[in-house]
Amino acid sequence: MIFLSLLLAAATTTPPPNPWLSAAFGASPQSIPAPAVYWPAATIPFSFTYDGKPSSELLPKWTRHTEGAKTIWLDPDTKLQVTAEPRSFDDFGAVEWLLRFQNTGTQDSPLLENVQALDVSLPASADHDPILDQINGDDASPNSFAPTSRAISAGQSIPLAPVGGRPSNGTFPFFALQNNSDYLFVAIGWTGQWAANLSRDSKSLHLTAGMQLTHLHLHPDESIRTPRILLMPAHGNHDDAHNKFRQLLLAHYVPRVNGELPKFAVAAQEFNSVFGMGIRPEWATEAGQIAAAKIEKQIGCDTHWFDAGWFEGNFPNGVGNWIVKPKEFPRGLGPIGEACHRLGLRFLVWYEPERVAANTQIVREHPEFLFPPDRRAQSALFNLGNPVARRWMTHLILSQMDAGKIDQYRNDFNIDPLPFWRAADSPNRQGIAEIRYVEGLYQMWDAIRAARPDLIPDDCASGGRRIDLEMVMRSIVQTRSDAAVAPGRSDWHQCESYGLSEFLPLHATIAWETSAYAARSAGAAGICMEWDILDPKFPLTQARADIEEIKSNQKYWQGNFYPLTPYSFDTNVWLAWQLDRPDLHEGIALIFRRGTCPYSAMQIPFRALDPNAAYHVELVNDEHQIQTRTMTGRDLIGLDLRLPHPESSMLIRYRLEKGK
Repeated sequence: MIFLSLLLAAATTTPPPNPWLSAAFGASPQSIPAPAVYWPAATIPFSFTYDGKPSSELLPKWTRHTEGAKTIWLDPDTKLQVTAEPRSFDDFGAVEWLLRFQNTGTQDSPLLENVQALDVSLPASADHDPILDQINGDDASPNSFAPTSRAISAGQSIPLAPVGGRPSNGTFPFFALQNNSDYLFVAIGWTGQWAANLSRDSKSLHLTAGMQLTHLHLHPDESIRTPRILLMPAHGNHDDAHNKFRQLLLAHYVPRVNGELPKFAVAAQEFNSVFGMGIRPEWATEAGQIAAAKIEKQIGCDTHWFDAGWFEGNFPNGVGNWIVKPKEFPRGLGPIGEACHRLGLRFLVWYEPERVAANTQIVREHPEFLFPPDRRAQSALFNLGNPVARRWMTHLILSQMDAGKIDQYRNDFNIDPLPFWRAADSPNRQGIAEIRYVEGLYQMWDAIRAARPDLIPDDCASGGRRIDLEMVMRSIVQTRSDAAVAPGRSDWHQCESYGLSEFLPLHATIAWETSAYAARSAGAAGICMEWDILDPKFPLTQARADIEEIKSNQKYWQGNFYPLTPYSFDTNVWLAWQLDRPDLHEGIALIFRRGTCPYSAMQIPFRALDPNAAYHVELVNDEHQIQTRTMTGRDLIGLDLRLPHPESSMLIRYRLEKGK
């Protein structure tokens, strides 16, 4: 398709032509327009059915005009208007778009259905099969974010979709297609029930993506939007292709505060005492929170993290009671926020505004804000698609943040919304509840950010089940999986860091033990330590060393990610990866010998180093003892490393020595 020529523009250095893409639109590389040329007069990369007819048949007959980068089609009979809103990233040769449908007529529109925001065909050679390169979504199991690849054979069809309406629940909405050394990265921005399908015949690979279900009339003047689609080509090896995608997200999608990338929390808390693990009733009180904050300051944390222990009814039965407990917090949360600020800490507070438990305040006072709108419901979904409800919730959150001196808004979502959306739709309005809800979610988060430009919301949904391109644009992921809700899972943390980092550069999780091995396994762009910091015997010195190391490593997650071993969940192997900052000429490697691994030595195949250059190298063992060396890049690329004990680790830091 000629449209796919938008994907082939060079960055600083022109890559080889991408034969997979150029063949798709029958143009020579010399005739390929740059990404700034939008929507050429050729087959377009989306589709839908309207009044029983395919868009490929309808759009050539409709009127068409442009407004800046937008292209607008209008049905002269029913007055349905379709607007394509693209933008390009010339530095990455990438392009994204979303569609808007509006009924500009005076009657209900005919049925609009099967809207595919992405619909393209790519050539497939009979000599070899293209590869689907992806990671799992999160399901709080050892499989969360595990890398996978599979060949797409002729006659095969591969459907992709999340579970239950949360976009990375089980299936991740970013993936790549590989044709020899050519890649096409696909990212979907839809915080709901998206679906994609790859179908292969002998000559082509057909790719579609959009909402899983659209079948609806539009009322007069009513409009809807589609998922956002991002396509980025890459050429070269697997790691370089994925690093290009990581850098695209960092450059153009991850939100900024005052022009800077978001600062992830480095925190400690005792929330899981609520579940009976190391119970300390004094924790969830004003005095207990302030005492914990003082200890967090001593061990080097930058954030005081107050999870689900502050509201009436507790978690989970109290969600819907966004009322500060009067006995435990007679002055509200403000004194805790003020104490944090005196200590130089940020104050993070947990909410779950979209899930509403039975017999809570919202059920009693505003059942009209809910799916279903019934006071007898045992569990309900707060309807962000209702503008009155959304404004009410936005005001509640912002006013409580002001009163509590809260610096970081943490939004959890422990419920599958899809059954509520589908139950609310009438037969000829299927998909509308989901669309309005997702649009409302974006409006609420955008309003929070507009009112508080100093913060970026923390996106949690039973861990990492709500990651998609739209949420990456608005939030950070500080708990990437609820697999972290129990101790003894360092191997799980290592696998999550390894897999998720192939597509998402910045993320964090929770860890439990005070040890270098545990902290290195879980530490990423940030961390929250579930430590019993109120225990008089708590090991402050070890905790301080773990926290200091995590903070010193944070900046490297903005760099390139290189796996140094194969991915494995086995306990009898080594696992290692490298994070390289080419802009700083430095980086780190994190290396783990797992608990039953019989091998005490491994050769570390460092990447992205100049073999002839000299590097200052620090080898940091599990006791945080440092050996300093000067080594050439060639020596590092084949470094023989020994870890004499199972379940041990090594942090290696390196930086280019100037003038050598």
